[in-house]
Amino acid sequence: MTNDIEEMLFNDTILQHIVQELKQYKLSPKDYINIANQLLDVAINKPSQDQMTPPAVISDKIIKLPIQFEDIVIREFDHKKDSAILNEWTQNNYGKEFLFSRIDDKENTVEDLLNDKLNLFGIIESADKIPMGILGFLNFDKLNKKAELRKLIGNNDFRGKGYGKKATKVWISYGINTLKLRKIYIYTYDTNLRNIRINREVGFNLEGIFKAENISNGVLQDIIRMALIVK
Repeated sequence: MTNDIEEMLFNDTILQHIVQELKQYKLSPKDYINIANQLLDVAINKPSQDQMTPPAVISDKIIKLPIQFEDIVIREFDHKKDSAILNEWTQNNYGKEFLFSRIDDKENTVEDLLNDKLNLFGIIESADKIPMGILGFLNFDKLNKKAELRKLIGNNDFRGKGYGKKATKVWISYGINTLKLRKIYIYTYDTNLRNIRINREVGFNLEGIFKAENISNGVLQDIIRMALIVK
């Protein structure tokens, strides 16, 4: 009987903690139902480390830039031609996210990123050669075969149409098959639920949480690190 009471109290404590964490997002009743269903699904299926989301690659062969896939092209970043447009894309708050290092709490300049020899970039273009965004592998560690992924659809006309997700799959394929990366990771705020969902859809899984890591607009922020690991 004592063990049953202890287990009940333990489960209630966990439940209260989850509820307190969710309250800050001001979710609707429908959102709570969806979360409850997902928790139940995880509890029933109990996914193991070996059952984690596989990388959403589009090729298992060595591919070189430029890469054409369906209605997009990813080409190598040209400093002379592309620096100006990247500066333009990163003038607003949305674009500045590409420059911001969450784990270091530091906003880099475009020149900082471009001049770092450990960073690699590719420009995303439409089929008719219109630049729409940029992808990057930062802190490319050849010895340990890992890098940080960043992405930005800087052209307003192409946002919200699935181009970013599609280009990310191509970039992941390039990283795994051509650069021989065994681990690709992403940092995001725990409040950016849309970004977390998209990252999961292309193969990233939760690796760790940096609790109360930074202060943003006077509010303590948790930072989530997600990783895609090739086995």
